[in-house]
Amino acid sequence: MPLNIYDSNFYTKKINKSIFNSRILKSMKYLKINNKSLDISFISQYMMKKINYKYRKINKSTDVLSFFYDYSDSVLMGEIFISIKDAEKNCNKNNNTLLDECSILTIHGILHLLGYDHDTKKKEQSMFDLQEKIYKKVI
Repeated sequence: MPLNIYDSNFYTKKINKSIFNSRILKSMKYLKINNKSLDISFISQYMMKKINYKYRKINKSTDVLSFFYDYSDSVLMGEIFISIKDAEKNCNKNNNTLLDECSILTIHGILHLLGYDHDTKKKEQSMFDLQEKIYKKVI
């Protein structure tokens, strides 16, 4: 279960990468994600806005985006992009540390990779309940 973290601007110096890694690997294990790797990129709001527009036609930044790779022969499950600035805004709103917020956003992204969505109230409740359950198990 390799976990690849990319951070070209050293955004992750603000979080304990060892604890973050541990939490995400535990989350993947809990979700029975075996023999797959995951790429996580910490990016600027500017880059997030560009990606969000290119793939979703939404011309603004967001906190997390995930992209599933449907290649049966590939070990790469997908990519998760996290905007540190948007994560920091969430910290203030949710009263979380940046480490906690990035962990939650990554779990959220993983759930999207597994097919979970929040486009209806019922699906949203189910997804966010599972997200919270996983988060509480890995902290």
